[in-house]
Formats: sequence, structure tokens, C-alpha cells
Amino acid sequence: MIGKLIQVVAGVNVKFIDDVPHVLLGLKPRGTWEFPGGKVEKDETNEEALEREWIEEIGVAVKVDYPRIGHGTVGAYEIWFYEVELIGDDDEPINKEHVEIRYVKLDEVKNMKLNSVNKVMVGKLTNKYK
Repeated sequence: MIGKLIQVVAGVNVKFIDDVPHVLLGLKPRGTWEFPGGKVEKDETNEEALEREWIEEIGVAVKVDYPRIGHGTVGAYEIWFYEVELIGDDDEPINKEHVEIRYVKLDEVKNMKLNSVNKVMVGKLTNKYK
């Protein structure tokens, strides 16, 4: 690849519903599901970018958990994944920039259309939350 990769961050929010782990995913207009996030702006840390993107995309404030759970590249993008916790106990994500957002059972995500890096993260999460 020629040139510098575009830095992107994605947040993984795991929510237990009836003791079953679910993850929040957003459906993009092109028909793929992804973990919410976006580009890192100049002079912005990954954590700052992720906190900003979650407010912009789904209207909730988050706290970034450490360490990152993984990263990979897709085309011109280098994506860094972090688990995030919602800060407000009563805050519910709202759809601002996706076709749809929803919590999906972790074991059902593997049947959804995701890019290759998101699929790898789902595998890591499945191992962690068995």
C-alpha cells in the first residue's frame, strides 16, 4: 500500500441481557454491520476519538476500557478496537448515522455480514465471553 493508513477506532459494548452477552452493532448503508466508531482526527488520541464518535453516532457517552482488544487493516483503514462502557446508567443508544443499530447476541453475530477485521474481533469476544 502506498501512503499512510487512515486511523480509525471502533468501540465494542458488551451488554448482558438475560445473562447472555450481546454486542452493539450498526448497519451501514452498504449493507455491512460494524462496531460503532470512526476516524481519528489530527491531534486526537484514539480514546478521545472513540468518545467523540460514540456521542456523534449513537448519542451516548462512553468510557474506554484498556487495553485495546485488537486491530487490523481493511483497505486504506487501520482500525483499533476497544471495549467501552456506557457512562450513564439510563442512557440507551440512539440511531444517528446508521441504517439501524441494535444489540445482537454474540453467538448470532457470526451469521451477519461484517468486514474481515470485525469478524476477527467477534471471534476474540466469543472466546472471552464463553
